Amino acid sequence: MKKIMIFFSVVAATMCLTSCEDYFDDVPENATTIDDVFSNRGLTLSWLTNVYSFTPDNTNLRFHFLTNGCWGPACIEGYEPWTHVVANNIILGTLYPSSSFPTSLFTEYYRGIQYANIYLANVDRCNAMSQSDKDWTKAECRALRAYFYFNLMKEFGPVPIVGDEIFGVSDPLDKMTIPRSSVDECFNYIISELNTALNSGHLVSQFDESGAYNDEMKGNFTREVVTGILAEVYLYRASYLFNGDPYYKDLANPDGTKLFPQSRDDQKWKDAREAAKKIIDSGRYRLVMRDASGHQVYDVRQSDPFKSVFYASYAHPSNEEMIYARTSSKNGQQYEMIPRFDNMPSNYNKGAGAYSIPLEFIDLYFTNKGLRIDDDPDYFTYDYDNPPTAPAGKEGSILSTQTQRDKFSGSKLFSAVYGYPIMKQFYNREPRFYLAVSFQHRPWNFDKSTPIEMQYNGNCGYNGSNNDYPFFGTIVRKGYYEKESGWSAYEGPDALSMMLRLGEVYLNYAEACCELGDLGEAIHYVNLIRSRAGIAEYYGLNAEDQTETDVRGEKRIHLSSYDQDMVRKIVYRERLIELAYEDKHYFDVRRWGVADMPQGDGWIYPTYHKGGEGGEMHGFNIYDVDVTPENRNVNFYKRKVQQIRVFNKRMTFFPIPQEEVYRNHNCVQNTGWESAEVK
Repeated sequence: MKKIMIFFSVVAATMCLTSCEDYFDDVPENATTIDDVFSNRGLTLSWLTNVYSFTPDNTNLRFHFLTNGCWGPACIEGYEPWTHVVANNIILGTLYPSSSFPTSLFTEYYRGIQYANIYLANVDRCNAMSQSDKDWTKAECRALRAYFYFNLMKEFGPVPIVGDEIFGVSDPLDKMTIPRSSVDECFNYIISELNTALNSGHLVSQFDESGAYNDEMKGNFTREVVTGILAEVYLYRASYLFNGDPYYKDLANPDGTKLFPQSRDDQKWKDAREAAKKIIDSGRYRLVMRDASGHQVYDVRQSDPFKSVFYASYAHPSNEEMIYARTSSKNGQQYEMIPRFDNMPSNYNKGAGAYSIPLEFIDLYFTNKGLRIDDDPDYFTYDYDNPPTAPAGKEGSILSTQTQRDKFSGSKLFSAVYGYPIMKQFYNREPRFYLAVSFQHRPWNFDKSTPIEMQYNGNCGYNGSNNDYPFFGTIVRKGYYEKESGWSAYEGPDALSMMLRLGEVYLNYAEACCELGDLGEAIHYVNLIRSRAGIAEYYGLNAEDQTETDVRGEKRIHLSSYDQDMVRKIVYRERLIELAYEDKHYFDVRRWGVADMPQGDGWIYPTYHKGGEGGEMHGFNIYDVDVTPENRNVNFYKRKVQQIRVFNKRMTFFPIPQEEVYRNHNCVQNTGWESAEVK
């Protein structure tokens, strides 16, 4: 039997995998040959654990490693000002075919695929394992391999499918120069592999015999997790990007084989709808609803909207809508969300406060009436260039010291402390806004008394001396749960990060229904998400959505029209808000084909914004430009162009790594990247 080191050095040369030394950082201890590994039950299972390590952990945004993404700061949801953050190469247009980030992602996923292939080829030789253990671990490993391909497709488009192949030292070179499979071939393979794992009957359930969540199986590719991933795969296969986008119609292999479908196929949307509805109808999950004390309730009218959306997005075994959560998450983004708090006591909870939100995304959140800010006559507006200087409480002031409470439960969302006034635009917004955003002078909720000061010389401001500051004058807070929930935001094998939940499946189903013309059903499932979030439901086309008031007693919102385009907009907008900071936005706007929208439509991007994911990004006046003694209290609220981002259609996918294109003459480059400058 060949040594593992020899074997994987060949894989590294042929499949762009990392060096054998890197491999041995992860290889089970004391294993030097394949025989060693697969003759020992513990080492065999350690090999599978190593395969699991290639599932992406997107919670560490500052540092990239393995297959981990940085999707929040790589789209208009946010920004991190440190130069080493790989997302900045995406948004600033400095990513090339030779850049390390896409090269690393491409390499590491194929590395994980090879590890999975080795496991599947060898696990049956492990006599120390029971047949039952072999069966369920093979099913999990097969699903993991399919998941790696799915992530490659999301990031690179169609890719070479190597099947069960394990490349060895004696393999001829032409065996390793594999052309890219077409979109349909890739999706068919992924779907087939996931269905094979499911239909084997060997995947373990996430729930025990009583129906309770089995904590021992958290993080595993259980039957329910694989079913959820399969539904997501169907959604992507049906989406515009993979289902007739003309931009990619000419992309072809050297033999002339077209890689993308040339026209839309509605059967793909039917499959996506059916897969999502299967999960909804399974009875395994329900939307999270909590009262003001955080206790589970079963009637939305008894629920507190903020507590409900808070717990819905938190990856924890008690979350009844959680379908898939990754274990061993780094939770590195906690540091970015905790304010810096200069000059506070040494025992104070401090961070960087540097994960900041452009105002283009801030302006997408609804008011507490469930209206866009453009449509709500009570939404506060002011002169963004010269804010009125009247003190809080005086006529014409843009500031207030009132306490904000939820209009249903009466629970306090924030209050102005120590006389630090808060801008009126931060009042009367929907609960998901307060879950997601730390804004100027908002008390640090988990401290209850210290306001966040983001102006130039504030306790979290730029002050000219560091990079730990809120670039846009706002800070992301969704994803920080520790003291509000009483649960620790810890690292380690038990730390979880949310990957898929029922709220997303509702929106997947709504999107598929919309695309198939079932507009009433689409509106209804959007309404279920809105009702839980504490905002008014839309008047719909189904009988249950045609009452004068909704389930919470709010007057329903009538749409300007009830055609497919309008319903598609409300589905998209709800998804952008409900799933914000859950690593969906980056991919959604790309699969919808809207990331290069030249002018904002008021739904996906604000009407004033040009360029989709690119263009000017606004923030508050964190540098105190044009400050005077008279306007000091409001100067921060001047809106400034803080950044100009780059996006064009070719950036829908990453480029295929340049070294792969050079090495494999059958692997064509993605459209638009063929003549890109190589750095």
